[in-house]
Amino acid sequence: MLAKYFVQGGPVMYALLGVWVLVLSSVLDRVLFGLFNPTHRLAKSLRESASSTKLEKLSARVEQDRNHALQGVHRIDALAQFATSLGLFGTVLGLSMSFFTRSEELGIAAAEVLASGLATALFTTVGGLVIFLFGQAFLLAYHEWLGARTRRLEAVVDQVEQKRLQSHG
Repeated sequence: MLAKYFVQGGPVMYALLGVWVLVLSSVLDRVLFGLFNPTHRLAKSLRESASSTKLEKLSARVEQDRNHALQGVHRIDALAQFATSLGLFGTVLGLSMSFFTRSEELGIAAAEVLASGLATALFTTVGGLVIFLFGQAFLLAYHEWLGARTRRLEAVVDQVEQKRLQSHG
C-alpha cells in the first residue's frame, strides 16, 4: 500500500526517501550515543570513591558529552526543514502537472491528468510533513533527555564536591 502511494507521489518522493534515510540514520546515531555513553559509569564510580582525579575527569567528561551529544542534532533539524521544502516543491510540481499538461497530447482523459497531479501534490506534501514532524518530535525529546542527563551529572559532581569539602573542612 505504501509503495502505491510512493509511486503516485512522483519523482520528488525519491528525494524524500533519501532525506528520510538520512534523518533516520541521524536519529539512530543519537540514540546509540545515548545508550552506550560511558559517562554514567564514571559518575557511579565517582559516587563510590570520590577522588579529586575522578571528579576532574567527570567534570571534563560532562562538557565533552554535551558537545558530542549536540553534534548530529543540527543535521536532523536541517534535514527535517528540507523535507518540508521538498514536500512543498512536490505540491507545486503536482499542481503544475495537473493544470499545465494537455490531456489531448497525452491521449488520456482530463480527469486522469488532474487526479495524477493532485496525487503527486498530496503525497509529497504528506511525505515531507511526516519526515518533518518525526525529526522535530525526536529533537524535542532528545533535548529534554539531554538536559535532564546533564543536570543529573552536574548534581553528582556538586554532591561529591560538597562531600570532599566537608571531609577536608
